[in-house]
Amino acid sequence: MKKLLASILCATALAAAVPADAATELKFGHVLKEDSWYQQVAVKFKELVEERSKGDVTVTIFPNGQLGGEAKMIQSARVGAISLGVAASPIFEPTVPEFAVLSLPYLFDDGARANATLAGEAGQAMLDLLDPHGIVGLGFFSASERDVFGKTAIRSAADLKGLKIRVPQSPSFVDTYEAMGAQATPMAYTELYLALQNGVIDAADTSADVYVSDRFFEVSKYFNLTRVHYAPPVLFMSKLQLGRLSEENQQIVRQSGKDALTFGNEAYAGMVADSIARMKKEGVEVVETDVTGMREEARTVWPALLEEIPNGQAMLDRLSAETQ
Repeated sequence: MKKLLASILCATALAAAVPADAATELKFGHVLKEDSWYQQVAVKFKELVEERSKGDVTVTIFPNGQLGGEAKMIQSARVGAISLGVAASPIFEPTVPEFAVLSLPYLFDDGARANATLAGEAGQAMLDLLDPHGIVGLGFFSASERDVFGKTAIRSAADLKGLKIRVPQSPSFVDTYEAMGAQATPMAYTELYLALQNGVIDAADTSADVYVSDRFFEVSKYFNLTRVHYAPPVLFMSKLQLGRLSEENQQIVRQSGKDALTFGNEAYAGMVADSIARMKKEGVEVVETDVTGMREEARTVWPALLEEIPNGQAMLDRLSAETQ
């Protein structure tokens, strides 16, 4: 009896000595480099969470795809294997088909309109769709203009014909580029650099800042302002891991996510301008593409794509209403 009582008292003392959420580590993964926009947001998030939780919650950042590609990180978050990540909106489409509405080509006229729309009720409604799938959407990054880069100048729609172009693993992107006459090739982002270097593909699409930070100017000398998509990356968290935190720390994580995104998004426009200047310095030709024909061809896929998206037309109408 004395031994049992001693064991109970010892266990009680140990439990009392370890407060709830003590030394809870959140693993934050993304696929870009340490000088990227994603990393800036991740570092700010880490600073805010650790300060506001007074060290109860710590954040460890894993850049460069250390926790896997974006699709893998989403699945890992769903089962609670990682805490947080960043993924481009098209990567969510296999899990949440409604996200495909954001992949409609030439959906927004520019990034400012895209950001204003996604900051409103329509954007929050999109993030809420993640919750039943074990993911919490903490917010959207600034919608990044995705432009086609590669070994060929694209001055008009005719120059896309026959190009083998890497696209995200999204049916919407595949259908869009095939409608414009290109050979769309879905491929994980982590495979892209070598595929370009080895001539497996001719071109790909990404934002100006990512093009520079991941040094694609080493394997391609044309950056074409095609403006086909304004894709907003998403800061997401495992619903399982968020639920393990105290209510107070859950609110700290949610607010810190919003604040970190505000910090990063305010700096993004300057990063894009700096990236354009840098690529020119590296000998890249920045091509002002005539998108008139491309827009007409790309938008022919809208009806078919909307048919495949649950409540697609209603979601498009809501986004369009808030865009105007």
